[in-house]
Amino acid sequence: MPTEPTGPETALLVGGPADGLRVRVAGRPGVIQVTYPCEVEDPGSGVRAAALCIYRRETRDSGELRYGFDPASP
Repeated sequence: MPTEPTGPETALLVGGPADGLRVRVAGRPGVIQVTYPCEVEDPGSGVRAAALCIYRRETRDSGELRYGFDPASP
C-alpha cells in the first residue's frame, strides 16, 4: 500500500476555469476551493465579489496528484 507524502506536493487542476493550473498542497486534501474576483458595477461601494470553483481529488492513480473540476458545486 503506497504511503502519502508528508510534505507539500504539486497538484494539477483539471477542467473548469483553472484547467492546467498547478498548486502546492500538503496532506492531500479531498477538495480544493478556487476563487477569482468578479467585477462589480460600483467599485466605490467597497463590496467585492468572487466566483467559487470546487476541485475534488481524483482517486485513480495516474502517477500525479490531480483534482478535477466539480461543475455541480457549490
